[in-house]
Amino acid sequence: MKIVIVGGGKVGYTLAQQLSTENHDIILVDDNSDVLNHADETLDVMCIKGNGASVEILREANISEADLLIAVTDGDELNMICCVIGKKLGAKHTVARVRNTDYSNEFKMLKQELELDMIINPEMDAADEIARMLQFPLATNVESFASNMLEMVEFRVLESDALVNIKLMDLTKKIPAKVLFCVVRRNGEITIPKGNFIFCTNDLVYVIGERSDIFNFFKFLGRSSHKAKNVTIIGGSRIAIYLTWILNEVGINVKIIELDKDRCILLNDILSNTLIIRGDGTDQEVLDNENIRAADAFVALTDRDEENLISSLYAHQCGINKVVLKINRQNYFPIVKKLGLDSIISPKFTTASNILRYVRALNNSQGIAVEKLYKILDDEAEIAEFTANNSADLLNIKLKNLVLKKDVLIAAIVRNKKIIIPYGNDFIKEGDKVIVVTKTGFISDLSEILED
Repeated sequence: MKIVIVGGGKVGYTLAQQLSTENHDIILVDDNSDVLNHADETLDVMCIKGNGASVEILREANISEADLLIAVTDGDELNMICCVIGKKLGAKHTVARVRNTDYSNEFKMLKQELELDMIINPEMDAADEIARMLQFPLATNVESFASNMLEMVEFRVLESDALVNIKLMDLTKKIPAKVLFCVVRRNGEITIPKGNFIFCTNDLVYVIGERSDIFNFFKFLGRSSHKAKNVTIIGGSRIAIYLTWILNEVGINVKIIELDKDRCILLNDILSNTLIIRGDGTDQEVLDNENIRAADAFVALTDRDEENLISSLYAHQCGINKVVLKINRQNYFPIVKKLGLDSIISPKFTTASNILRYVRALNNSQGIAVEKLYKILDDEAEIAEFTANNSADLLNIKLKNLVLKKDVLIAAIVRNKKIIIPYGNDFIKEGDKVIVVTKTGFISDLSEILED
Protein backbone atom coordinates (compact mmCIF):
# COMPACT_ATOMS: atom_id res chain seq x y z
CA MET A 1 0.00 0.00 0.00
CA LYS A 2 1.05 3.59 -0.60
CA ILE A 3 0.62 5.52 2.65
CA VAL A 4 1.15 9.22 3.31
CA ILE A 5 1.72 10.16 6.96
CA VAL A 6 1.43 13.84 7.89
CA GLY A 7 3.15 14.59 11.18
CA GLY A 8 6.46 13.05 12.21
CA GLY A 9 6.04 13.24 15.99
CA LYS A 10 5.99 10.25 18.33
CA VAL A 11 2.92 8.64 16.76
CA GLY A 12 3.85 9.49 13.16
CA TYR A 13 7.37 8.18 13.56
CA THR A 14 6.19 4.98 15.27
CA LEU A 15 3.69 4.37 12.45
CA ALA A 16 6.28 5.03 9.76
CA GLN A 17 8.72 2.72 11.53
CA GLN A 18 6.31 -0.21 11.83
CA LEU A 19 4.57 0.17 8.46
CA SER A 20 7.85 0.45 6.56
CA THR A 21 8.87 -2.96 7.91
CA GLU A 22 5.70 -4.45 6.38
CA ASN A 23 6.70 -3.49 2.83
CA HIS A 24 4.42 -0.46 2.51
CA ASP A 25 5.50 2.57 0.49
CA ILE A 26 5.65 5.33 3.13
CA ILE A 27 5.88 9.09 2.57
CA LEU A 28 6.35 11.21 5.71
CA VAL A 29 5.38 14.89 5.61
CA ASP A 30 6.41 17.39 8.30
CA ASP A 31 7.47 21.04 8.44
CA ASN A 32 10.25 20.35 10.97
CA SER A 33 13.66 19.69 9.38
CA ASP A 34 15.05 17.97 12.49
CA VAL A 35 12.14 15.52 12.59
CA LEU A 36 12.55 14.67 8.91
CA ASN A 37 16.34 14.31 9.18
CA HIS A 38 15.90 11.82 12.04
CA ALA A 39 13.35 9.82 10.05
CA ASP A 40 15.48 9.93 6.91
CA GLU A 41 18.51 8.59 8.80
CA THR A 42 16.71 5.80 10.65
CA LEU A 43 13.80 4.69 8.44
CA ASP A 44 13.27 3.46 4.90
CA VAL A 45 10.75 6.19 4.02
CA MET A 46 10.51 9.20 1.69
CA CYS A 47 10.48 12.54 3.52
CA ILE A 48 8.86 15.77 2.32
CA LYS A 49 9.19 19.09 4.17
CA GLY A 50 6.10 21.28 4.27
CA ASN A 51 2.56 21.87 5.51
CA GLY A 52 0.52 18.68 5.19
CA ALA A 53 -2.64 20.69 4.53
CA SER A 54 -1.09 22.37 1.50
CA VAL A 55 -2.42 21.22 -1.86
CA GLU A 56 1.02 21.69 -3.38
CA ILE A 57 2.74 19.56 -0.72
CA LEU A 58 0.11 16.81 -0.93
CA ARG A 59 0.46 16.72 -4.70
CA GLU A 60 4.23 16.45 -4.28
CA ALA A 61 3.51 13.40 -2.14
CA ASN A 62 1.40 11.98 -5.01
CA ILE A 63 -1.68 11.95 -2.81
CA SER A 64 -3.89 11.01 -5.77
CA GLU A 65 -2.20 7.59 -5.80
CA ALA A 66 -2.30 7.09 -2.02
CA ASP A 67 -4.27 4.20 -0.58
CA LEU A 68 -4.28 5.87 2.83
CA LEU A 69 -3.59 9.32 4.32
CA ILE A 70 -2.88 9.45 8.06
CA ALA A 71 -2.82 12.90 9.68
CA VAL A 72 -1.25 12.89 13.17
CA THR A 73 0.10 16.41 13.67
CA ASP A 74 -0.33 18.23 17.00
CA GLY A 75 -3.31 20.21 15.62
CA ASP A 76 -6.75 18.59 15.50
CA GLU A 77 -8.11 21.08 12.99
CA LEU A 78 -5.02 20.76 10.81
CA ASN A 79 -5.43 16.97 10.77
CA MET A 80 -9.07 17.23 9.74
CA ILE A 81 -8.35 19.81 7.02
CA CYS A 82 -5.48 17.71 5.73
CA CYS A 83 -7.77 14.68 5.41
CA VAL A 84 -10.54 16.65 3.69
CA ILE A 85 -8.11 18.06 1.11
CA GLY A 86 -6.41 14.70 0.71
CA LYS A 87 -9.74 12.98 0.01
CA LYS A 88 -10.63 15.65 -2.57
CA LEU A 89 -7.27 15.10 -4.26
CA GLY A 90 -7.83 11.37 -4.56
CA ALA A 91 -6.67 9.63 -1.36
CA LYS A 92 -8.74 6.46 -1.03
CA HIS A 93 -8.89 6.41 2.80
CA THR A 94 -8.16 8.96 5.53
CA VAL A 95 -7.38 8.76 9.25
CA ALA A 96 -7.25 11.86 11.48
CA ARG A 97 -6.02 12.20 15.04
CA VAL A 98 -8.45 14.36 17.06
CA ARG A 99 -7.58 14.89 20.73
CA ASN A 100 -9.60 17.84 22.04
CA THR A 101 -12.28 16.78 24.54
CA ASP A 102 -14.63 19.35 22.94
CA TYR A 103 -14.92 17.06 19.91
CA SER A 104 -15.41 13.83 21.86
CA ASN A 105 -19.20 13.74 21.35
CA GLU A 106 -19.01 14.81 17.71
CA PHE A 107 -16.93 12.05 16.15
CA LYS A 108 -19.85 10.46 14.31
CA MET A 109 -20.86 13.76 12.73
CA LEU A 110 -17.27 14.68 11.87
CA LYS A 111 -16.71 11.34 10.15
CA GLN A 112 -19.86 11.74 8.08
CA GLU A 113 -19.49 15.40 7.14
CA LEU A 114 -15.72 15.36 6.53
CA GLU A 115 -15.73 11.88 4.96
CA LEU A 116 -13.15 10.63 7.45
CA ASP A 117 -12.74 6.86 7.46
CA MET A 118 -11.33 6.79 10.98
CA ILE A 119 -10.89 9.23 13.87
CA ILE A 120 -8.29 8.36 16.46
CA ASN A 121 -8.12 9.91 19.91
CA PRO A 122 -5.01 8.74 21.85
CA GLU A 123 -6.25 9.91 25.23
CA MET A 124 -9.71 8.40 24.82
CA ASP A 125 -8.23 5.10 23.61
CA ALA A 126 -5.80 5.07 26.54
CA ALA A 127 -8.68 5.71 28.95
CA ASP A 128 -10.64 2.81 27.43
CA GLU A 129 -7.64 0.54 27.84
CA ILE A 130 -7.16 1.54 31.49
CA ALA A 131 -10.87 1.01 32.17
CA ARG A 132 -10.58 -2.55 30.83
CA MET A 133 -7.62 -3.14 33.13
CA LEU A 134 -9.66 -1.96 36.11
CA GLN A 135 -12.49 -4.35 35.19
CA PHE A 136 -10.03 -7.23 35.62
CA PRO A 137 -7.93 -6.16 38.64
CA LEU A 138 -6.07 -9.47 38.62
CA ALA A 139 -4.93 -9.05 35.01
CA THR A 140 -1.94 -7.03 33.89
CA ASN A 141 -3.45 -6.14 30.52
CA VAL A 142 -6.77 -6.81 28.79
CA GLU A 143 -7.66 -6.86 25.09
CA SER A 144 -11.07 -7.51 23.48
CA PHE A 145 -11.81 -9.48 20.31
CA ALA A 146 -14.84 -10.50 18.24
CA SER A 147 -16.90 -7.38 18.99
CA ASN A 148 -16.01 -7.56 22.71
CA MET A 149 -17.33 -11.12 23.05
CA LEU A 150 -13.85 -12.45 23.87
CA GLU A 151 -11.32 -11.16 26.36
CA MET A 152 -7.62 -11.85 26.29
CA VAL A 153 -5.93 -11.18 29.63
CA GLU A 154 -2.31 -11.14 30.72
CA PHE A 155 -1.34 -12.16 34.25
CA ARG A 156 1.76 -13.21 36.17
CA VAL A 157 1.77 -16.62 37.87
CA LEU A 158 2.02 -16.43 41.66
CA GLU A 159 3.44 -19.12 43.92
CA SER A 160 0.00 -19.62 45.44
CA ASP A 161 -1.77 -20.18 42.10
CA ALA A 162 -3.42 -23.53 41.50
CA LEU A 163 -1.66 -24.04 38.16
CA VAL A 164 1.95 -24.07 39.41
CA ASN A 165 3.90 -27.25 38.55
CA ILE A 166 0.95 -28.80 36.69
CA LYS A 167 1.01 -29.99 33.08
CA LEU A 168 -1.33 -28.07 30.80
CA MET A 169 -3.10 -31.27 29.69
CA ASP A 170 -3.91 -32.07 33.33
CA LEU A 171 -4.79 -28.48 34.16
CA THR A 172 -7.47 -28.17 31.45
CA LYS A 173 -9.35 -31.11 33.04
CA LYS A 174 -9.57 -29.26 36.37
CA ILE A 175 -10.46 -25.72 35.27
CA PRO A 176 -14.22 -25.02 35.61
CA ALA A 177 -14.10 -22.58 32.70
CA LYS A 178 -13.52 -22.64 28.94
CA VAL A 179 -10.30 -20.70 28.52
CA LEU A 180 -7.32 -21.31 26.27
CA PHE A 181 -3.70 -20.62 27.16
CA CYS A 182 -2.22 -18.65 24.27
CA VAL A 183 1.33 -17.56 25.07
CA VAL A 184 3.78 -17.79 27.98
CA ARG A 185 6.94 -15.79 28.57
CA ARG A 186 9.56 -17.27 30.89
CA ASN A 187 13.01 -15.76 31.37
CA GLY A 188 12.67 -13.84 28.13
CA GLU A 189 11.66 -16.90 26.08
CA ILE A 190 8.28 -16.95 24.30
CA THR A 191 6.32 -20.24 24.19
CA ILE A 192 2.97 -21.22 22.74
CA PRO A 193 2.22 -23.97 25.29
CA LYS A 194 1.40 -27.54 24.33
CA GLY A 195 -0.08 -30.32 26.48
CA ASN A 196 3.19 -31.16 28.28
CA PHE A 197 3.93 -27.56 29.24
CA ILE A 198 4.34 -27.04 33.01
CA PHE A 199 3.66 -23.61 34.53
CA CYS A 200 6.12 -22.02 36.95
CA THR A 201 5.99 -19.11 39.36
CA ASN A 202 6.57 -15.71 37.71
CA ASP A 203 5.55 -16.90 34.21
CA LEU A 204 3.77 -14.19 32.22
CA VAL A 205 0.68 -15.88 30.75
CA TYR A 206 -1.99 -14.88 28.23
CA VAL A 207 -5.37 -16.62 28.32
CA ILE A 208 -8.43 -16.02 26.15
CA GLY A 209 -12.10 -16.71 26.83
CA GLU A 210 -15.47 -15.15 27.51
CA ARG A 211 -15.57 -12.63 30.34
CA SER A 212 -17.51 -14.91 32.70
CA ASP A 213 -15.07 -17.75 32.03
CA ILE A 214 -12.10 -15.47 32.72
CA PHE A 215 -13.62 -14.54 36.09
CA ASN A 216 -14.21 -18.21 36.89
CA PHE A 217 -10.65 -19.04 35.89
CA PHE A 218 -9.25 -16.49 38.35
CA LYS A 219 -11.50 -17.92 41.05
CA PHE A 220 -10.00 -21.33 40.28
CA LEU A 221 -6.54 -19.83 40.80
CA GLY A 222 -7.66 -18.79 44.27
CA ARG A 223 -7.56 -15.07 43.59
CA SER A 224 -10.20 -12.57 44.62
CA SER A 225 -11.70 -10.72 41.66
CA HIS A 226 -13.52 -7.79 43.27
CA LYS A 227 -13.94 -4.89 40.89
CA ALA A 228 -12.47 -1.53 41.84
CA LYS A 229 -14.92 0.83 43.57
CA ASN A 230 -12.59 3.68 44.55
CA VAL A 231 -9.88 4.89 42.17
CA THR A 232 -7.20 7.52 42.79
CA ILE A 233 -5.72 9.25 39.75
CA ILE A 234 -2.50 11.28 39.83
CA GLY A 235 -2.44 14.01 37.17
CA GLY A 236 -5.41 15.82 35.67
CA SER A 237 -4.60 15.11 32.04
CA ARG A 238 -7.01 14.55 29.17
CA ILE A 239 -6.72 10.81 29.80
CA ALA A 240 -7.80 11.43 33.41
CA ILE A 241 -10.89 13.29 32.19
CA TYR A 242 -11.93 10.56 29.74
CA LEU A 243 -11.19 7.84 32.29
CA THR A 244 -13.25 9.60 34.97
CA TRP A 245 -16.22 9.88 32.60
CA ILE A 246 -15.99 6.14 31.85
CA LEU A 247 -15.61 5.11 35.50
CA ASN A 248 -18.41 7.40 36.69
CA GLU A 249 -20.79 5.74 34.22
CA VAL A 250 -20.25 2.37 35.92
CA GLY A 251 -20.54 3.77 39.44
CA ILE A 252 -16.84 3.93 40.38
CA ASN A 253 -15.74 6.78 42.66
CA VAL A 254 -12.77 8.80 41.41
CA LYS A 255 -10.36 11.13 43.18
CA ILE A 256 -7.88 13.19 41.13
CA ILE A 257 -4.71 14.73 42.61
CA GLU A 258 -3.32 17.55 40.45
CA LEU A 259 -0.57 20.06 41.27
CA ASP A 260 -1.49 22.92 38.92
CA LYS A 261 -4.07 25.30 40.40
CA ASP A 262 -5.60 26.41 37.08
CA ARG A 263 -5.89 22.80 35.96
CA CYS A 264 -7.69 21.94 39.20
CA ILE A 265 -10.22 24.70 38.54
CA LEU A 266 -10.79 23.39 35.01
CA LEU A 267 -11.17 19.81 36.24
CA ASN A 268 -13.65 20.93 38.89
CA ASP A 269 -15.77 22.58 36.19
CA ILE A 270 -15.67 19.59 33.83
CA LEU A 271 -15.94 16.83 36.45
CA SER A 272 -18.51 18.19 38.87
CA ASN A 273 -19.08 14.83 40.63
CA THR A 274 -15.38 14.10 41.17
CA LEU A 275 -13.20 15.06 44.12
CA ILE A 276 -10.28 17.21 42.88
CA ILE A 277 -7.31 17.61 45.24
CA ARG A 278 -4.56 20.14 44.63
CA GLY A 279 -1.26 18.52 45.56
CA ASP A 280 1.93 16.84 44.42
CA GLY A 281 1.23 13.19 43.54
CA THR A 282 4.89 12.27 44.13
CA ASP A 283 4.83 13.60 47.69
CA GLN A 284 4.40 10.77 50.19
CA GLU A 285 2.79 13.09 52.73
CA VAL A 286 0.15 14.19 50.22
CA LEU A 287 -0.62 10.59 49.29
CA ASP A 288 -0.82 9.53 52.94
CA ASN A 289 -3.09 12.46 53.79
CA GLU A 290 -5.41 11.39 50.97
CA ASN A 291 -5.40 7.83 52.36
CA ILE A 292 -4.42 6.13 49.11
CA ARG A 293 -4.23 2.81 50.97
CA ALA A 294 -8.03 2.83 50.95
CA ALA A 295 -8.09 2.98 47.12
CA ASP A 296 -8.87 -0.17 45.15
CA ALA A 297 -6.84 1.11 42.21
CA PHE A 298 -4.20 3.76 41.56
CA VAL A 299 -3.55 5.35 38.15
CA ALA A 300 -0.57 7.67 37.47
CA LEU A 301 -1.20 9.95 34.47
CA THR A 302 1.11 12.96 34.80
CA ASP A 303 3.14 14.20 31.82
CA ARG A 304 6.42 12.97 33.33
CA ASP A 305 7.35 9.28 33.26
CA GLU A 306 9.56 9.63 36.32
CA GLU A 307 6.77 11.13 38.43
CA ASN A 308 4.40 8.36 37.36
CA LEU A 309 6.99 5.76 38.29
CA ILE A 310 7.70 7.24 41.74
CA SER A 311 4.06 7.58 42.75
CA SER A 312 3.19 4.14 41.36
CA LEU A 313 6.02 2.47 43.27
CA TYR A 314 4.76 3.99 46.50
CA ALA A 315 1.19 2.91 45.75
CA HIS A 316 2.48 -0.60 45.01
CA GLN A 317 4.34 -0.66 48.34
CA CYS A 318 1.14 0.45 50.08
CA GLY A 319 -0.52 -2.76 48.88
CA ILE A 320 -3.00 -1.27 46.39
CA ASN A 321 -4.38 -4.16 44.33
CA LYS A 322 -4.23 -2.47 40.94
CA VAL A 323 -1.59 0.08 39.90
CA VAL A 324 -1.56 1.47 36.35
CA LEU A 325 0.97 4.01 35.11
CA LYS A 326 1.51 5.93 31.90
CA ILE A 327 4.97 5.62 30.38
CA ASN A 328 5.95 7.31 27.10
CA ARG A 329 9.54 6.11 26.77
CA GLN A 330 9.61 2.51 25.53
CA ASN A 331 13.08 1.87 26.93
CA TYR A 332 11.60 2.31 30.43
CA PHE A 333 9.21 -0.63 30.01
CA PRO A 334 11.59 -3.48 30.99
CA ILE A 335 12.85 -1.51 34.01
CA VAL A 336 9.35 -0.70 35.21
CA LYS A 337 8.22 -4.33 34.86
CA LYS A 338 11.22 -5.57 36.83
CA LEU A 339 10.06 -3.31 39.65
CA GLY A 340 6.78 -5.24 39.80
CA LEU A 341 4.64 -2.77 37.85
CA ASP A 342 3.17 -4.72 34.93
CA SER A 343 0.16 -2.54 33.99
CA ILE A 344 1.68 0.09 31.71
CA ILE A 345 -0.16 2.39 29.31
CA SER A 346 1.50 4.28 26.45
CA PRO A 347 -0.90 6.48 24.44
CA LYS A 348 1.40 6.77 21.42
CA PHE A 349 1.72 2.99 21.14
CA THR A 350 -2.01 2.50 21.71
CA THR A 351 -2.72 4.99 18.91
CA ALA A 352 -0.15 3.48 16.58
CA SER A 353 -1.49 -0.01 17.29
CA ASN A 354 -5.09 0.99 16.54
CA ILE A 355 -4.10 2.64 13.25
CA LEU A 356 -1.95 -0.35 12.32
CA ARG A 357 -4.94 -2.64 12.83
CA TYR A 358 -6.95 -0.45 10.48
CA VAL A 359 -4.16 -0.50 7.87
CA ARG A 360 -3.85 -4.27 8.07
CA ALA A 361 -7.59 -4.67 7.70
CA LEU A 362 -7.40 -2.63 4.47
CA ASN A 363 -4.42 -4.58 3.24
CA ASN A 364 -6.10 -7.97 3.21
CA SER A 365 -5.52 -10.61 0.58
CA GLN A 366 -7.78 -13.24 -1.00
CA GLY A 367 -10.78 -11.76 0.75
CA ILE A 368 -9.61 -12.84 4.21
CA ALA A 369 -9.12 -9.67 6.24
CA VAL A 370 -7.12 -9.10 9.37
CA GLU A 371 -9.82 -7.32 11.32
CA LYS A 372 -7.82 -6.84 14.48
CA LEU A 373 -4.23 -7.45 15.42
CA TYR A 374 -2.68 -7.09 18.85
CA LYS A 375 1.06 -7.30 19.42
CA ILE A 376 2.16 -8.61 22.80
CA LEU A 377 5.35 -9.35 24.71
CA ASP A 378 7.41 -6.57 23.13
CA ASP A 379 6.13 -7.41 19.63
CA GLU A 380 7.45 -11.00 19.84
CA ALA A 381 3.98 -12.53 19.51
CA GLU A 382 0.75 -11.49 17.80
CA ILE A 383 -2.93 -12.26 18.12
CA ALA A 384 -4.92 -11.69 14.93
CA GLU A 385 -8.64 -11.79 14.20
CA PHE A 386 -9.76 -12.98 10.76
CA THR A 387 -13.04 -13.63 8.99
CA ALA A 388 -12.87 -16.90 7.07
CA ASN A 389 -14.38 -16.44 3.61
CA ASN A 390 -12.83 -18.58 0.91
CA SER A 391 -10.07 -20.99 1.77
CA ALA A 392 -10.56 -24.58 0.69
CA ASP A 393 -7.44 -25.65 2.55
CA LEU A 394 -8.99 -24.66 5.87
CA LEU A 395 -12.77 -24.79 5.78
CA ASN A 396 -14.74 -27.75 7.13
CA ILE A 397 -11.61 -29.71 8.06
CA LYS A 398 -11.13 -30.95 11.62
CA LEU A 399 -8.42 -28.92 13.32
CA LYS A 400 -6.53 -32.06 14.31
CA ASN A 401 -6.13 -32.80 10.58
CA LEU A 402 -4.68 -29.36 9.77
CA VAL A 403 -0.90 -29.10 9.62
CA LEU A 404 -0.21 -25.74 11.24
CA LYS A 405 3.08 -23.90 11.13
CA LYS A 406 5.26 -24.15 14.20
CA ASP A 407 4.27 -21.74 16.98
CA VAL A 408 0.80 -21.06 15.54
CA LEU A 409 -2.35 -21.59 17.62
CA ILE A 410 -6.03 -21.27 16.73
CA ALA A 411 -7.22 -19.70 19.96
CA ALA A 412 -10.95 -19.24 19.34
CA ILE A 413 -13.70 -19.48 16.76
CA VAL A 414 -16.82 -17.28 16.81
CA ARG A 415 -19.82 -18.66 14.94
CA ASN A 416 -23.32 -17.14 14.99
CA LYS A 417 -22.35 -15.03 18.02
CA LYS A 418 -21.27 -18.14 19.95
CA ILE A 419 -17.75 -18.68 21.25
CA ILE A 420 -15.95 -21.95 20.49
CA ILE A 421 -12.74 -22.65 22.40
CA PRO A 422 -11.48 -25.16 19.85
CA TYR A 423 -10.32 -28.73 20.26
CA GLY A 424 -9.15 -31.27 17.70
CA ASN A 425 -12.61 -32.21 16.40
CA ASP A 426 -13.73 -28.62 15.83
CA PHE A 427 -13.48 -27.01 12.39
CA ILE A 428 -13.71 -23.63 10.68
CA LYS A 429 -16.77 -22.72 8.59
CA GLU A 430 -17.16 -19.95 6.06
CA GLY A 431 -18.01 -16.67 7.81
CA ASP A 432 -16.46 -17.69 11.16
CA LYS A 433 -14.36 -15.23 13.12
CA VAL A 434 -11.04 -16.92 13.84
CA ILE A 435 -8.55 -15.77 16.48
CA VAL A 436 -4.98 -16.86 15.71
CA VAL A 437 -1.91 -16.61 17.94
CA THR A 438 1.54 -16.67 16.38
CA LYS A 439 5.15 -15.86 17.16
CA THR A 440 6.25 -16.35 13.56
CA GLY A 441 5.49 -12.82 12.44
CA PHE A 442 2.53 -11.03 10.88
CA ILE A 443 0.07 -13.23 8.96
CA SER A 444 -1.93 -11.33 6.35
CA ASP A 445 -3.98 -14.30 5.17
CA LEU A 446 -5.64 -17.01 7.25
CA SER A 447 -4.31 -19.72 4.92
CA GLU A 448 -0.77 -18.68 5.89
CA ILE A 449 -1.11 -20.50 9.22
CA LEU A 450 -0.71 -23.80 7.33
CA GLU A 451 2.60 -25.45 6.58
CA ASP A 452 3.55 -25.09 2.91
